[in-house]
Amino acid sequence: MRNLNPVIPATALIAAFSAMLLILVIAWIWSRESRIKSTFTLALRVAIVCLVLFIALRPMREEHGTDVKLSNLDVLFVLDTTLSMWAYDGSFGTRMEDARNDIGEIMDALPGANFGLITFQNKSTVLAPFTQDKDAVMRYLNSINIPDKSYAQGSRMDVPYYDIENMLISSDRKEDRHTVIFFLSDGEDTDPDPSSYSYEELGFMVDGGAVIGYGTTEGGEMLDMYGFRVYYDGTLEPGISRIDEGNLKNVASGLGLEYLHCSDKEGLKPILEEILEDSGTVTEKNNDLIFLGDTYFKYVPYLTGLLVLELLIGIRQNVRTRRIHGKKRKQKTE
Repeated sequence: MRNLNPVIPATALIAAFSAMLLILVIAWIWSRESRIKSTFTLALRVAIVCLVLFIALRPMREEHGTDVKLSNLDVLFVLDTTLSMWAYDGSFGTRMEDARNDIGEIMDALPGANFGLITFQNKSTVLAPFTQDKDAVMRYLNSINIPDKSYAQGSRMDVPYYDIENMLISSDRKEDRHTVIFFLSDGEDTDPDPSSYSYEELGFMVDGGAVIGYGTTEGGEMLDMYGFRVYYDGTLEPGISRIDEGNLKNVASGLGLEYLHCSDKEGLKPILEEILEDSGTVTEKNNDLIFLGDTYFKYVPYLTGLLVLELLIGIRQNVRTRRIHGKKRKQKTE
């Protein structure tokens, strides 16, 4: 029954089939025709009933390795998750809340794309390889918590470099692939010489996107994972985090992307529109996908043939009966 999809419950079909067979057998027993002729009629009608039952059970066939049309767009999000991203100078509270909101809006604006997520602080992590399941990406995003301030040691903007490179290479190996990056950070860098690194060697594998900055020049205070205010070491002054747009523009220049502040929603729209215009679809073979295809239509011609035969026999019998009755009336008249 695994490859059957009955039009009504199978038990109801079998009950109706059994009732029809019983009626046909009773009609055959009570038939006044010759046994050979009545047996042929019974066999024909049983065959019709069996075919009707089989078609109503809707047999299906498993097909493996179905061709599917997919978007050729890979969208990689690189998200700064350092303690400074939890500063309270964002539009929705913290900078992290702004970044989560922006990632959700970008995914909604690029339906059907494959999304990947890299997070970084003092280490980089590929949190989600490229996937079309944007709900899974959002679950990963919502699982990110404030880092422990004893563990948080700041970050360099090049910490995710090698994870970005590996993700770009994996995308570049696919045929007819369009790869874009959205790098989301406040730009704060603990390295005394941020100009000592560059993303220029990765720029040739990037087809679009943007570097998006979070925070303000005035800065914002931070709370730790326990809800307490963060202070500078050895002082009673609250820790203030400020956006460093110079570092962010340096990353954007290396990747060949435009830099935008998160408040510039109008500047993001043309970037997303251009990405959509440049992207398309590709046909790929998915060997893991099992497709169930209908096969009942193959038996319809046989059913039609039997029904036509039954009709012709009925017409022939009706004509013959009329002739016999006509002869009898003629004999009575004479």
